[in-house]
Amino acid sequence: MRKVKLLFTSLLAVVLLVISARTSKAAVLIESTDSLSPEQWTERELERLVESAFKEQLSVPQVEKIWNRLDERQKQEVGVLLALKAGTQPHHWLEFVRRESLQSRLAIIKESFLAIQGELWRQYIENIWTWGYPPGTTFASSYWNSPLCDNDPSDPDWVFWFWQSYEWYSRNPDGLRWTTTSARVYLTFMAAYGGNLNGYAYSWQEARLCLGTTAVDVAGGPDYVKQTTFLSPNH
Repeated sequence: MRKVKLLFTSLLAVVLLVISARTSKAAVLIESTDSLSPEQWTERELERLVESAFKEQLSVPQVEKIWNRLDERQKQEVGVLLALKAGTQPHHWLEFVRRESLQSRLAIIKESFLAIQGELWRQYIENIWTWGYPPGTTFASSYWNSPLCDNDPSDPDWVFWFWQSYEWYSRNPDGLRWTTTSARVYLTFMAAYGGNLNGYAYSWQEARLCLGTTAVDVAGGPDYVKQTTFLSPNH
């Protein structure tokens, strides 16, 4: 019995040491970036940001604080570093982001809205951080491949389906927001979409997100996105 207690104590000490090390790394990164203006940040500091996000060593609010201080060039560099970390070639990532740029996506969404019959609405869903799960929080029930969900067959897409059994807040899409508990997902979707996700619906009980396979792969894959990302009304 005493050996079991000693083993448990040793394992607990190791776990606490690992947690402490991760917390320390996050604290060092935040302190170093806080003490510098964005133009003083080196590529190594951006690499540390991406590495910490991939290992989920930073919380989403911590990553958001850093992201909001970056200039456009640094944000583009973070996107490339994310892609490299996920095994995606930089040229493929940059081409994907170019196609998904705000102006081209607005044109695609407008065209899709006119071309796809039966949609009740289609618009961007903005990001917001929430502590815990607010009323109306809904995770995706399922996802599937849909090359034409944005009416652009040049890049395959995943559709994530969010459903409720009652007439949901889908009646007010202007009030919909997306949140993720994953620093990796947050950073990827900010780098790929500027935080504005392509949403639409065919009924008042649902909402759907149309996300490019490139972004979803860099974010950790469709299962990881499904497990860590939810929609909620912006009360």
